[in-house]
Amino acid sequence: MIRIIVVPLLVIACEGMQQPRLVYPRLLDERSADGRMVMRLHDKLTLNLRKASVAARTFRVLEHEDGREVTHFFNGEDLERDLHEDEKQLASVHVRRRGGGVEVEGVVGPRHRIEPVPTMERSDEGLIPHMIHEIESKQMHDIEMMPSGKGASTVSERNYGTTQSVPPSVTIELFVVSDLPHHRHFKTTIQLIEYICVTVNSMNLRYADTSSPRVIFLLTGVEKDKDSPYRNGTDKYLESASSLARFRLYAYGKRYQFGNPDMAFLFTGYDVFSAANDGTRSTSTLGIGYVGGLCTEFFVALGEDTAGLYTGMHTLTHEAGHVLGAAHDESKPTPWIKNDPGSLSCLWKEGYIMSYVDGGVKHHHFSSCSLKQIRNLIILRGWNCWQLSNTGHTNEGIYPGMEVAPNAYCRHAFPDKDNVTADMNADTMKKCMVKCQYPEYRRVCYSHCFTYVTTYSLELHALDYMPCGGNQVCIQGVCGQRRIHIPSQKPTQGTVTDETVATRTAAPTTASTECHCDCSTTTSSTQTRYGPRSTRATRPPRYRTRWGYDGK
Repeated sequence: MIRIIVVPLLVIACEGMQQPRLVYPRLLDERSADGRMVMRLHDKLTLNLRKASVAARTFRVLEHEDGREVTHFFNGEDLERDLHEDEKQLASVHVRRRGGGVEVEGVVGPRHRIEPVPTMERSDEGLIPHMIHEIESKQMHDIEMMPSGKGASTVSERNYGTTQSVPPSVTIELFVVSDLPHHRHFKTTIQLIEYICVTVNSMNLRYADTSSPRVIFLLTGVEKDKDSPYRNGTDKYLESASSLARFRLYAYGKRYQFGNPDMAFLFTGYDVFSAANDGTRSTSTLGIGYVGGLCTEFFVALGEDTAGLYTGMHTLTHEAGHVLGAAHDESKPTPWIKNDPGSLSCLWKEGYIMSYVDGGVKHHHFSSCSLKQIRNLIILRGWNCWQLSNTGHTNEGIYPGMEVAPNAYCRHAFPDKDNVTADMNADTMKKCMVKCQYPEYRRVCYSHCFTYVTTYSLELHALDYMPCGGNQVCIQGVCGQRRIHIPSQKPTQGTVTDETVATRTAAPTTASTECHCDCSTTTSSTQTRYGPRSTRATRPPRYRTRWGYDGK
């Protein structure tokens, strides 16, 4: 049974939206002394932009093409190459140079967004016309969900009492699902990714007040979901509590495909509602999340967003606060989070992020109580949650009781292809189905060109004694038997390449804009892997241990 805590206080929206403002962005100083880009938008708004970073080194995108589920792996640095921020103005924008002018798109403050107007002519000086719009502030309430049922005990007991040094900063790996009413607004997948990058980076600016450790969100991927199997609702509506419970199961079931994130968030284009006391629909609900669910089976939240307008930016920040352990301001300690300090001393009327009251500047900052609650939960989770994913995609070797190595088995499925491998870490092994895959090199161009690798795959029935998790093997299609034979010597095996990511051939030159695509339809699913990039100093790779999907 799930306990629901509802605080039905409403934020009063502005009586009238501001009229859009026509501006012509101009670079005053392409690189100032501190390396920033100085951009003037109008007389009262000049941005001092620095390079921003929010996308994971290997960024995955799940979508459907020609009836098949496809996974693309992008180089995250390519996706965010134009992303900049002004932390003081809470601005997060993509900046591109276009024929002597500059094109800007994103958020230019806590309440305003900017976009180019391609239908208008340039100014006499060749500057590109843009419109600045006010971001709509909706009346709202949200719902705090308490994790319960199987696996709920892990929420407060995962790492408590262990001796560990708290790092200066902790990276929270975030995966975003965009449903059909949300992502169909965007003409291309790249546009959707860039929009979500701006949104998550804007959230990071609001988490800059966290300390010991500092919390930084890393966007690891996006799914363009077309069926919404987790949705409970009709017409344009989505019921909040039941849909969140279903989304938890959905995200948990796809955690491997999602890259084992610490948190998953659903951006929905449906109208979220909750049941009012009189049985009617309360459509003022904008979001819902499990309080303290980070790095557990309850690692999810969802929120409304009008695609392209950034209306869900504040909702994402607020619901992520819940998942990271922050309850609403002026609340008692959360009983299911060990040592939670509560927020009784932080008044609701002050209007910080975890309140619905608009406190002006405060509404874009966390109260001191919320910061303490987030710090407590992050420390409670410990190293199993702090470590970044370092998941592989292939395993080669002869296993006890086997006569055929998984890679050799898969090569029979694709006899005319190179670098055929078996993904023995895939969840399909629990069903004794081996995921066989091979890469082909491709290229796509949008605002600039990407070189990447597409991995085609299909599933084969596992042979007897193939490992399927832990110390278990497959016997007659069932995973569960123990391994029964361990050879005294490791069988001889050939040299195998563990990683098949863009290391075999030279990448095409970026001067070319031609897109060479393999449109084969002979396989059941596709993965597209974009070339790797060097590790950033601020986000060193760390070993990844599972944070408890199986309650361990």
